[in-house]
Amino acid sequence: MLDLDTEWIRKIFAASSQPPPLPPRDAAAPPPAWFLLEPLGYIADHENATSAEASSSTGHTVRVTVCAADPLGLSHVCVHCPGLTDADFSDRPTVVCSEKDLLVLSVVFIFGAYAKEGLKEYFVYRAGPGRPSLHLLPGPFPRVLTKADVALVPRDDGAHFLLPVLCFTLGRWVYDLHVFSSTTWAWSVKEVEGDVSPGARAEVSHIIASKVILLGEGTVGWVDLWRGIVVCNVLEEMPVLRFIPLPPLMPGHREGPKSSPWPIRNVSCSDGLIKYVEIEKHQRHDPDERPFDDIDTLYEADCLKKPKVMGWKAMTWYRRFSCDHWSKGSVAYDKEISVDQPMHSVLLPELTDDTAGELTLKDMLASYPVSSLADHCDDVVYMLCESKSGSKKSWLITVDLKKKILVELAPFPLEGYYSPAHPSELSNYLNVAPAEEEDTSEGP
Repeated sequence: MLDLDTEWIRKIFAASSQPPPLPPRDAAAPPPAWFLLEPLGYIADHENATSAEASSSTGHTVRVTVCAADPLGLSHVCVHCPGLTDADFSDRPTVVCSEKDLLVLSVVFIFGAYAKEGLKEYFVYRAGPGRPSLHLLPGPFPRVLTKADVALVPRDDGAHFLLPVLCFTLGRWVYDLHVFSSTTWAWSVKEVEGDVSPGARAEVSHIIASKVILLGEGTVGWVDLWRGIVVCNVLEEMPVLRFIPLPPLMPGHREGPKSSPWPIRNVSCSDGLIKYVEIEKHQRHDPDERPFDDIDTLYEADCLKKPKVMGWKAMTWYRRFSCDHWSKGSVAYDKEISVDQPMHSVLLPELTDDTAGELTLKDMLASYPVSSLADHCDDVVYMLCESKSGSKKSWLITVDLKKKILVELAPFPLEGYYSPAHPSELSNYLNVAPAEEEDTSEGP
């Protein structure tokens, strides 16, 4: 959606990229129930009540700090290793996955003997209860195609966790399932095969995971946003893979080259309900254009080809894992989504008022949809929004597709790029008090 030249790419992924300032928040306010977490962390010397330390395999201290912002702000993770400089890291730390009070991130070191190949280490961060903790995960870590091959499954009311990793093999619908258990602090591996319909087997030979969702009771869904969801109960002695195809692409997305699915579609799961959302960009005709058989007089302007207007619409679908069908949620066009609150129209000066006082999002382009984590907000979607005028400004917005209204918006702080931030409940377990007010007593 946003053009990236070489200089922007260098700035975005360089280890020296500086974290954006966080908007001020009331220190007495409770932590947000969830937040939008930037998937790329920062190499930065930040410390607060969320900070925790561990040692890398090379003996270096690694400190992880979570910088939390209320939605629609973007939260991020900072990593600091005393004695190391930006040149000792190949790129920015990566948030691999997060569930409840747990977060897994990877750091790639490139110093000494690791200057050429790099040393990728994985750490698990726990926000609570008690003081935050950080631990190095033991190797050998399974070789993965993407970070989305890794899931995080809390167990025993959060006291322990599993890390299931689905690894591609050369066999059709055959994968290696690696599982790390915090109980044994060790890895195990078993071969798993797909129990899928002949139609799905003929159409889909493999998946490349874009993200992971938890369906409950040990059932994990590896989501390929182009193809569908591979589902597996990782607690079973002999687990098998099942396949859930996603709804077909909307007509405007079925032709042309496919690049990244993130700007147009997303999948999430809340309380066992799988949520699918897609944004389709389309060209629409001038709504005032009339057919020739209704016109008695043709002016010169009527004889010229009318330019089409770029617009968009968003659609949601829902299903349970145990069902065999998707149910349609809501559909809303940009010109139907009203901007009612005066403060929103002030923050969006690009909006034009040419429809008898009614402001809508028809002058904005939306992408990167993210469903809300709240159970009662099935048709509330977060999007990145920018003006059709070519302005470099962008906003994060919240839209209720069922009510067709703009709920919230905030200026987007990271000019020049966007990597889809994911909703995370980690914030609900964080101590967000200022560092000088941190409770230093030991947790239970």
